[in-house]
Amino acid sequence: MVRHRALRILALAALLAASPAAWAADRLITPYQSLSIGGSVAFWVARDAGFFERNGLEVTLVFVEGSPKIMQVLLAGESQIVDTTGPALLNARAGGSPVVLIAGSVNVMPYYLIVHPSISSPADLKGKVGANHIPGTAADTVIRIGLKALGLDPDRDVSLRAIGNIPMRLQALAAGFAQFMVGQDLEAVQAKRLGFKVLVDYVAARTPFQQTGVATTESYVRAKRDVVLRYVKAFAQALHYLRTNREGSIAIIQRYARYMSPDVVGPAYDAARRLYNETPMPTIEGLEFIAKELANRNPKVRGLDVRTAVDLQFVKELEQTGFLKSLKGS
Repeated sequence: MVRHRALRILALAALLAASPAAWAADRLITPYQSLSIGGSVAFWVARDAGFFERNGLEVTLVFVEGSPKIMQVLLAGESQIVDTTGPALLNARAGGSPVVLIAGSVNVMPYYLIVHPSISSPADLKGKVGANHIPGTAADTVIRIGLKALGLDPDRDVSLRAIGNIPMRLQALAAGFAQFMVGQDLEAVQAKRLGFKVLVDYVAARTPFQQTGVATTESYVRAKRDVVLRYVKAFAQALHYLRTNREGSIAIIQRYARYMSPDVVGPAYDAARRLYNETPMPTIEGLEFIAKELANRNPKVRGLDVRTAVDLQFVKELEQTGFLKSLKGS
């Protein structure tokens, strides 16, 4: 049912993308999976700041909740290049799907453990309800890793409930349905204003973690290499813009993260800017870290060489031609 709904949304997007203005460009549909500032922002910037267009691409962005669902959309042939997370990519690859990561935008764990004000220590979390995302997402993986690091069993000591995306999880906290969650900079700022607090700052540790990246299929890489290269080029330009253009970035973020108060976006961007990669190189170390956690619930991941899930040829070409270096000087 969920997959069919996502496919219907993408079918509509395909019709919208087929406008006369788009005929001269290569048309693609990219589903994005996050509404938070440490998630899909580079895709928003690549589109709204015109980097896709400058590289001869007409890209329609469509929100599809949860990276596992996005991988289903990619494999169904309804999209060509997608926004994904390390957990979704590795689970799909371990299942035999020919998906590859071609770029990364956030290579560290960008989360905070946000809790009810009555919780002041890990022991206080026992018996509490955690507002979680759907299984297999980055947030689901991080909350499990984080609880284990605190000496808690995520399946026994707490109750993790699949509430949904970040706005829904915040609402669950505010309504008293849950007492903790993991969120990113936007949510941490908003949660503090609602009276909640941060118990653990995972951002400060800068733990390697493939939070967000660009994925496609091996067959699409072979058939449309030039398109993929131009896509990664636009993505690299978007990352540079994110790190250097505060006002423009904030304006774009506000268009997509509409659930957040405008006065929250600025401080959240200032906190999150350090997360964005200088180059779109993914993190092998971060994928290996994720694989260790996924293997606890998906035995197929145990024998997976994460390097087979990554295709670095496009980022390396941009490095070798001097393009990435030219961005730093602009």
